[in-house]
Amino acid sequence: MRTRTIPALVLVSLACTVGTAAADGDPASDVLYTENSYLPYDAPPPAAATALKKTIESVYARHYRIKVAVIGSQVDLGAVPSLWGKPTQYAKFLGTELETFYVGPLLIVMPSGWGVYDGGRSVAAESGVLNGINVNGSSVDNLVRSAATAVQRLESADALKSADIRPPYVYPQSTTIHPGKKTAFSFRVLDDSNRAAVAVTIVAGEKTIASLSSPLAPTNYPNARSVSWPVQKRIATKGVKICMTATDAAGNKSGATCMPLKVAKR
Repeated sequence: MRTRTIPALVLVSLACTVGTAAADGDPASDVLYTENSYLPYDAPPPAAATALKKTIESVYARHYRIKVAVIGSQVDLGAVPSLWGKPTQYAKFLGTELETFYVGPLLIVMPSGWGVYDGGRSVAAESGVLNGINVNGSSVDNLVRSAATAVQRLESADALKSADIRPPYVYPQSTTIHPGKKTAFSFRVLDDSNRAAVAVTIVAGEKTIASLSSPLAPTNYPNARSVSWPVQKRIATKGVKICMTATDAAGNKSGATCMPLKVAKR
């Protein structure tokens, strides 16, 4: 089984970018790794933001996928202001940046119009729907509400059917286990379908001493999930580790991510 250690820098980066736009090359690319929408730096009214969030949640509830970037000004493009007013070109640019984690419908909303990208795959269905909708860019509020309308129309038209080809990522959290006591192992999962199951093994040396599982469930990164294990009274004090693999609803499976476990003294 292919294993990997936890990329600490990735974890730090993800923790810092949840729900925020980093002031670097491309703010939307930072946010969309863990969120499904990017809102303009000039923030919209809460009601508009909530409306867009709910329409996107509805898409995922139907087991479709979409990520949305609402670009209100050149500030939202970071180091690529030349793509202002070019939503189609920016959709490809941003989609390419995200493709190590997300390959699926990506909607760009600018005052000048729509852009859509899906990993280089056909977007004829999405474009057919968007061609019949006008963007209202008279204010940030209206721009975000236009995005919500577009997502609703795309969902209603079943235009978001897109094969899920990316595996999840799973990150165990550091844990100390106590012999003879139940221990909860927390972990965070990222998946572009927002659903994954996790298989957990506890290994001492070369021997698997426990196999646990967490069923298919939402993978909201900020909210850790956990599984519990009644730790044996007699367990090695060194060479114990936990390994996790995640599998999404489409059958895409991650490699195993492993972390040493600290065993408390008896």
